[in-house]
Amino acid sequence: MRRSIRSLASAIALLGASASGAAAGQAAVPPPPPVAAEVQLRGINHRFVSAFFREDVDFMEMLTGQDFLLTTNSGEWLGRAEHIESMRSPAGLEGVSYRDVEVRLFGEVALLHGVFEALVPGGKVSRVRYTDIYVWGGTAWRLVSAQNTPIKGDVPTAPRLGVTPAHAPWTGRDPTGDDLEVLRQLNESYVEAFRKSDIAWYDAHLAPDYRVFSGDGSYNDRALALANFAQPTFATRMKSFPVDKVQIRRFGDIALIHAENDYELKDGRRGVSRYTDVWQKKDGRWLCILAHINVHRAPA
Repeated sequence: MRRSIRSLASAIALLGASASGAAAGQAAVPPPPPVAAEVQLRGINHRFVSAFFREDVDFMEMLTGQDFLLTTNSGEWLGRAEHIESMRSPAGLEGVSYRDVEVRLFGEVALLHGVFEALVPGGKVSRVRYTDIYVWGGTAWRLVSAQNTPIKGDVPTAPRLGVTPAHAPWTGRDPTGDDLEVLRQLNESYVEAFRKSDIAWYDAHLAPDYRVFSGDGSYNDRALALANFAQPTFATRMKSFPVDKVQIRRFGDIALIHAENDYELKDGRRGVSRYTDVWQKKDGRWLCILAHINVHRAPA
């Protein structure tokens, strides 16, 4: 694997201009048009990967917001200071690259998905699915969340497509009132729908461009996610599936929900998964646009 990543000079130049503008104290401006924003974010992604390889702490300090939260390969949560400190220790990688980058723009918030590949000593290649979430701060993009999930050896990196099973429409009512409380209740309902295999609830609350990155690193589209939700996974395999440690962060019409499930299987083994769900408020309703899941502790 090559040591250097293909140059994106024009994108990096845009990033540099944006960062210098922030330092000069320029007045806040709206986010760039979609084409320019995507070029900028792809350039930032390029520099992000390069900074990780070279232990470029200065760049990471410039890029991350004060409320930055990283969900590591192992599902550990690290704040900004912990993440930056961790970068001071050499990763011991022999080379890095990235591919399958996708930029999704939602006004002042951007989701960037990709696959990171690292060459570790001994010639083994480690693959990681990542989601980075950026917020436009008026003069520059700031990284507020990152989540990394290792891709198991036999798991494809391409999206897995499915067919939505036939089902009756959802007839319930959404919570109303304060948005943070609404989001908290929707998060509870999301988990309860899993326990009940309630595909109708999911079909009513997953955005058309929803996708899920599972704990094995797979990428499933909305239809396959619905087909999986229709399976009686909880009823057949699990004794408990609670939700805990919920943290909700809102950036305009986009909300990030970080939480964990400390579950128990019917055979008595326990495990912990951690997730970030991203919700968008559109036409007065909150819809889920992403679920990214990590195994924090495998069942044992």
